[in-house]
Amino acid sequence: MKIQLLIVFLFAFNLAFIWLSARFNWLKWYGSVGSVLFALLPLIGVAFRQPKFDLDHFWWQVAGSIAMGLGVAVIIWAKMVFKATSLLLGDASNKLITAGPYQFIRHPMYLGLVFIYVGWWWVWATVYSFYFGMIILFMLWLQAWLEEKLALEKTFGSDYLQYKKHTGMFWIK
Repeated sequence: MKIQLLIVFLFAFNLAFIWLSARFNWLKWYGSVGSVLFALLPLIGVAFRQPKFDLDHFWWQVAGSIAMGLGVAVIIWAKMVFKATSLLLGDASNKLITAGPYQFIRHPMYLGLVFIYVGWWWVWATVYSFYFGMIILFMLWLQAWLEEKLALEKTFGSDYLQYKKHTGMFWIK
């Protein structure tokens, strides 16, 4: 259980550094490193000894594998749309992307990570990783919310607020 707590604290610390890297030029290099840690830290918790849920493990593995596959597909789709928009319109950070999965939800890459995390925890059915995973999912939601409030609403203004009215954060409205 101590290892899972450490992972949660590292995840929170990593989120703080990701935000600092976006704010300060001297820490820009951490953006890429932080993104990889953001994706991988929640997944390593199952590697440590802990109790397991008493489930019909086969069906949970099937459901978890489907959830992970769906998560990967959503992330790939979102990245393809993001890259295509960048190629067509130039720098995508100046454009509000509302095509592809972005027409349905505002954070498809984060939703893909949620599916991957939950699927991973279902496959392994480990108790501490699952419970601490709920904290990590809350921090993922907090990351998306802060990103909207501190970056996207300021960058895109009324266009983003209008977009926000018609699309859900992580689920279709």
